[in-house]
Amino acid sequence: MEKIIILTLITILGALLGSFTTMLIHRLHFDETGILTGRSQCPNCKKVLRFWNLIPIFSWLFQRGKCQYCHKNIAVYYPLTEITFATMFLVFGIHFYSVAELFPLLGIVFITLIFFFYDVRFMEVDDRIAYPAILFIMIYAFFREDPWVTFWIGGIAGFAFYAFQYFVSRGKWVGAGDMRLGAFMGLCLGWKVFFLALFFAYILGLLFAIPLLLMQRVNKKTALPMGAFLMPSLLYFLYSGETLLNWYLTLGNLINFT
Repeated sequence: MEKIIILTLITILGALLGSFTTMLIHRLHFDETGILTGRSQCPNCKKVLRFWNLIPIFSWLFQRGKCQYCHKNIAVYYPLTEITFATMFLVFGIHFYSVAELFPLLGIVFITLIFFFYDVRFMEVDDRIAYPAILFIMIYAFFREDPWVTFWIGGIAGFAFYAFQYFVSRGKWVGAGDMRLGAFMGLCLGWKVFFLALFFAYILGLLFAIPLLLMQRVNKKTALPMGAFLMPSLLYFLYSGETLLNWYLTLGNLINFT
């Protein structure tokens, strides 16, 4: 019973942080004031929203996806973000029940999802999020089971991988924000798991891009948000990275043996 209550609270926390993230991304991107203190308002009619308009997921459902005041449609992006946060917090809460292990990981999940939705929506990485996030993970590395240098090398490798592409192509292949995402991802996973996660992210990108190319929705020069593939891969390997790494190494030994 106690575990159910804790997981319920974690899920609610995730939904609330998802709602907060939709506001945070909007205000950062448009350089609006009052990021932490300003009252929420409808982006169409600018009406200040009441607390019953801000209940994650349920307000959107009860209002049938429309603003209560101007009746303009509210994008499905808002409840989708809240549902994603709630789901990821629940998934990690079930898998990592130890409080000492769980809450730092939830912090990483929170930051990762901010990166994901920001990049998907606006195709950019905001340094006001990226630099504090990287600093947080660098400090957190000292408290993890593996040696901190493992994660710092991962961060350097992630940064270098995208920095090389950025400077060689003069920003045509990847964006400057991808260097921050690479560093963050490497710091979170450590260098051994990072390269597997990076490979998986590019597989995700191909699976997403190929159908769009076949349908002529995009072309070879169309820019895609790299965070849309790096961040899901990060979450997947954060959840089960060591298991996958051990499986990969075991498979490699079997192939070499045969």
